[in-house]
Amino acid sequence: MVKQNIHNMKQPLLGQKIQEWRKAKGMTQEELVERCNINVRTIQRIEAGEVTPRSYTVKAILEVLEVEPEEMKSYQSGKHEETESGNLYAWLRFSFIAGILYLVLAVIESVIDVQLFIEKSSFSLGFGYLYTFLKMSVLVLFILFTGAFYKLGEAFSNLLLKISAVILIIWTGVVLLEDLVTYWLGIDLVSGLILRSLISGVLYVLFAAAFLQLSRSKGATFIVVGAIGILTGICFMSVIFAIPGLIFLTVFEIALVVLIYQEYKKVSPEEPNKSFGKEPALL
Repeated sequence: MVKQNIHNMKQPLLGQKIQEWRKAKGMTQEELVERCNINVRTIQRIEAGEVTPRSYTVKAILEVLEVEPEEMKSYQSGKHEETESGNLYAWLRFSFIAGILYLVLAVIESVIDVQLFIEKSSFSLGFGYLYTFLKMSVLVLFILFTGAFYKLGEAFSNLLLKISAVILIIWTGVVLLEDLVTYWLGIDLVSGLILRSLISGVLYVLFAAAFLQLSRSKGATFIVVGAIGILTGICFMSVIFAIPGLIFLTVFEIALVVLIYQEYKKVSPEEPNKSFGKEPALL
């Protein structure tokens, strides 16, 4: 019964309750880990809600704290929440891979676009097909990549992150389709580049602002991502700094990949760790 109840409780509620039960017993973290045969860093991360421990780790802790199964029943999260956590874990893992692939193709795409703009290369049917495939691949990967932030917006109850992620996906689709129309129809959209830069700047500022909103509870990574995103957006909105803005955009997107990986590690089961002079942590 205890094992089933453990599986139905998710972080950060689990960590909060362990901390409450430990303090109610008048035990320090050091005293608890000595009796559970785990290290201090492990219990610190569990109580902070940074990791989801394995059931036998929690069982060992609860036995030391003398928590009855009936107490666990009051804090079960239910199968629906458990499924949501699993879905977020899968999304983040998939989006992390998609983000890396997107960054590679986005760099190639940018180099080709700059070359086309500068050299005004003549139309080629074969290149056109390749160019179209590249643009569509970038769009699909961008959707998969940015979709992770919509899911994080749901998980963190942040409406701005959800809305800005959706609008950014739509806008990126419009931009990429416009590039294809420009190539296939031979239309010169120099004046459109200014409008594109302005709109992109506004959207990236809004997107980055969502990370700054979350930074108080989520830490330094969100502050860094938000700051780089704001700087990127300002560069685009200024228009004259749009080219340096592309460099900041690349840095911003790399930071987003790092953030996804960080959040992925938080919701994934932690692997056993070894501590100096102790047995492996039972996580």
